[in-house]
Amino acid sequence: MKANIINELAELAFGARMKRLYDSVSKDVMKIYAEHNLDFETKYFTLFYLISRRGSISIMDVAEELSLSHPGVIQLAKELEKKGFIESVKSPDDNRKRLLKLSKKGQKALPEFEKVWNMITKTNKLIFSKQQHHLLRALEETEALLEKESYYKRFKKLNP
Repeated sequence: MKANIINELAELAFGARMKRLYDSVSKDVMKIYAEHNLDFETKYFTLFYLISRRGSISIMDVAEELSLSHPGVIQLAKELEKKGFIESVKSPDDNRKRLLKLSKKGQKALPEFEKVWNMITKTNKLIFSKQQHHLLRALEETEALLEKESYYKRFKKLNP
């Protein structure tokens, strides 16, 4: 890897490095989706996958399960709905509550998505199994630490 300022900044540019890694992988995964005739962006994956597994789910439940903001889920849902992969329907239990579910197009595309996800999983396992530092485990540990005490609180303790 060639040296650059982000690498030199080490811990100070942690977020930039994570974003750079995400952008690199995301760009290639979007190529994979396109090759499989799936008009889909990587940012939709967790929402679409969750809906495909739950059948139908409320915005609030999505936000909680994915640890996303309510407005963030609404924005993603609107984009996926515009692409035709999901739809929003009234809850049978509460007319004020909306549920997200796969549309007919989403149901029809699901087998192709699952085929692609299986291939992506194989690729990821190959990449992550070769790492000595176990990136996924490190991410889980970092998320758990930040769940116990936020980054901001930790910063304030060190910098009153």
